[in-house]
Amino acid sequence: MIPTRLVFFTTPDQPWPCLTVSDEGAVLQRGVLLPDAAQPETPVIDRLVVPGADVVARWLDLPDRNDRQARSAVAFLLQDDIADDGGDLHICIGAGDSGGQRLAAITGVSRVQGWLDAAAARGVSPASVTPDYLMLRPDDEGQTLTAGFGDLLAVRGPGIAFSAERPLAEAVLADRPRRMLALSELEPMLAGAASWPEINLLQGVFGPRSEQPTVGNVRRLVILALVLLVSPVLLSVARIGVDVIAARHIEGRAIAGARAIWPRSIPADADIEVVRARLAEQQGADRFADLTADLFSAVERTPGAQIDSLAYGPAGLNAGLSYGNYSDMDQLITAGGKVGLLISADSTVTEGGRITSDISIRRQP
Repeated sequence: MIPTRLVFFTTPDQPWPCLTVSDEGAVLQRGVLLPDAAQPETPVIDRLVVPGADVVARWLDLPDRNDRQARSAVAFLLQDDIADDGGDLHICIGAGDSGGQRLAAITGVSRVQGWLDAAAARGVSPASVTPDYLMLRPDDEGQTLTAGFGDLLAVRGPGIAFSAERPLAEAVLADRPRRMLALSELEPMLAGAASWPEINLLQGVFGPRSEQPTVGNVRRLVILALVLLVSPVLLSVARIGVDVIAARHIEGRAIAGARAIWPRSIPADADIEVVRARLAEQQGADRFADLTADLFSAVERTPGAQIDSLAYGPAGLNAGLSYGNYSDMDQLITAGGKVGLLISADSTVTEGGRITSDISIRRQP
């Protein structure tokens, strides 16, 4: 198996500590990575650990939708807590916990790009980027743990997780009981977390661009190519057979997936028509979720604009929007067009230094 190398970002011009570990969490090698470093002789999976002071983490109740929709929901939920106009905001989503909450991490797009550029200069192509304090694992006894990463003190405990300069971290912790991890405790903890970091900042604009072909797809292409060489007639028959098998397989997966979502509405012997009827009932809810996710995405790209209210009805999605300049509405309409939305202002009121508008959001034809 290919070992994992934890690379700890410090500053672009200083040595970066490294820790090479096995899949079983054993420490194989300790070292430092210098600027213009040569590639390791043995292949490794690099995982970059970055200063947690530049990343904010929150555990939130998020809708059970895809990660793109969840990231948009985070921007809406934390709009009053984020000191950013939205143009450089980078939001990432982790796995859910036993309490039904999901971990969200917020930083800047330029910040992540800077880390990746500095890593590339040292020959590191990280498979993941994770803030230092989320490499600490919560204590079974509910203790608050602290660990030193350069000039920063990483903190992880029940309901708290952050990194800051030591005096600031101590001031935040105040009289809260905590335990400082010795290096003999910290290294095994980092090694155990290396194989599966709690969150990966390589999402959204930094996420994978495409999927690699699967073994099944490659095998199917080889078989069809051989049939093509044998006979055009056999090719036609093979295509029909593959289409029928694929259709049955897809239909079976659709029914199974629908039963997992609506176990009481989809009986065990249901056919695809029953599933279609159930999906038709949910069409309105799905359209609301898609429109809302794209609207949040457009608002993220419009500095100074924020959503005050949302309403959904037979005619579509309507929202109350407040903003500081009339040009913000033009910017929102342009941003919405890029994600397939047709946004129009139904009414506008100016009150003090703030402008409010009732807007209609429709899908572009």
